Amino acid sequence: MRQNIKPNILWLRENFGWMGSHSGYDQLFEAIAELQTVNHSSICKEYKNIPSVGKRIISGLTKQAKVSPYYNSESTIAEFALLWKAFTQKTDLIHTAYVEHSLGILLDWKQRLSLKIVGTAHQPTSWWRLMHRYEDRIALLNALIVPGSREVSYFENYLPGRVFFVPHGVDIDFFKPKSETVDSDKAEKYPRCVFSGTWLRDIDTLAVVVDQLIAKNPNIRFDMIVPISKRDHPAFYRIARHEQVTWHAGISDEQLRTIYQQASLLLLPIIDSTANNALLEGMSCGLPVVSNNVGGLLDYTRNDFADLLPVGDIDGMVESVIKLIDDPQQQNTRGAAARFFVEENLTWDKIAMQTLEVYSKVIG
Repeated sequence: MRQNIKPNILWLRENFGWMGSHSGYDQLFEAIAELQTVNHSSICKEYKNIPSVGKRIISGLTKQAKVSPYYNSESTIAEFALLWKAFTQKTDLIHTAYVEHSLGILLDWKQRLSLKIVGTAHQPTSWWRLMHRYEDRIALLNALIVPGSREVSYFENYLPGRVFFVPHGVDIDFFKPKSETVDSDKAEKYPRCVFSGTWLRDIDTLAVVVDQLIAKNPNIRFDMIVPISKRDHPAFYRIARHEQVTWHAGISDEQLRTIYQQASLLLLPIIDSTANNALLEGMSCGLPVVSNNVGGLLDYTRNDFADLLPVGDIDGMVESVIKLIDDPQQQNTRGAAARFFVEENLTWDKIAMQTLEVYSKVIG
């Protein structure tokens, strides 16, 4: 950044109702604010009813700008609020946190208002090929941040030299291993596997893995963190037949952390990803990982704490889980390695510094 001059940064942020106050990408902006190296202000996309006045106009603009399934009327309202704020105050740079959700009309005003815009794209390239209508519009950005290194080469086709891999972070002060002073009489008697989420999860593989694990060791317990509204996949009914499975939804941040802390490992069959909150939070709580060798999992894990199997490798997953369950010492060793990895690489203050470096390149 320019020496002794704090640039003025305007953020377009978004919070999701299913994420707690210690989860998600929005933590980045709090971390940057704490560094006090930029002047900042925010517009937050909110999920609320559109005012009756102007509803028809907003709906029409949204329809014209609908570049992805996630873009909606709230996106259009947030972009107009952002543009008004950029017009009425000095703005050196805009950072829109989710280009999949909130990059419809903003780029049309970029030249008129002489705006410099950075965006973050969270979805893997498979999603972009399948769902996004106008990928070439991304070329109008000054820079694009991606939380998966494999997305860099894809977006370089549109923004050569302007795509930056900056990892997702995790709140290591909140998501941490359980205290060593836990009463041994109250300690969990059974090994527990925790699974979380639905987006790009391989639910069919998970169901078969759960069946086979329980057949091999009926003492294994499973914690399934899945919103009730997302449980309509037929494979979830297969999993729900087992009394060893506990379902969780609508839980507090503290309850979520306790589930991770009481688990033996994170079991996360997945078909694609960039960053994954469940992965990072589980690792931060000291859990070894059994997942798949795909997408961003390769950026956020090492083989000293994660077994990454080919997608659909049921036998490999079952074998990896059994090995960990049968060897508590390996659980502890690999869990400690996972925690060390996030401490060294994925704290929000480190991610904030890397993001500021991108800002600096754009501002010049």
